[in-house]
Amino acid sequence: MFLIHAHYEKKLADVPRVLWQGALTGLVYGPPVDLIVGKYLGIGTYLLGFGPFFLILLAVLGWGLFAANILLMQQARLLHFCSWAMVVIVVSEVINLFFPSWTWPFAYASIEFLIMALIAPLVLGMIVALAWQVLFGYRFAFIEAVLKR
Repeated sequence: MFLIHAHYEKKLADVPRVLWQGALTGLVYGPPVDLIVGKYLGIGTYLLGFGPFFLILLAVLGWGLFAANILLMQQARLLHFCSWAMVVIVVSEVINLFFPSWTWPFAYASIEFLIMALIAPLVLGMIVALAWQVLFGYRFAFIEAVLKR
């Protein structure tokens, strides 16, 4: 999915750098999100538990790929950003249906599922983009558009 997205954004040459930055970013925010939301709040659980090895692996391969997809969208307007982020989130959830890694304590067709599995990661993606813009000087078009108003 990431390579398709990189091709669509015409950033295939940037793939190694973007993956590296995404993996590092995933290591920063992935484990805290997993521990707070999953373990301490009990909103979700991992079939392999919350051990350090699994959390680090998930941070790099799961959260890191999500962060890398966000980094590809620096020129995206808000609708484009939200659309691609939702595609990545939905693909992740569909893969989890066939190869379970995590579980939710509520039904897939519930409002809780929509909020936690779809809306919350979208908001987190926007927060990651904002953090990159503030901390590292990356420019995201959808943030710039909001700031100009």
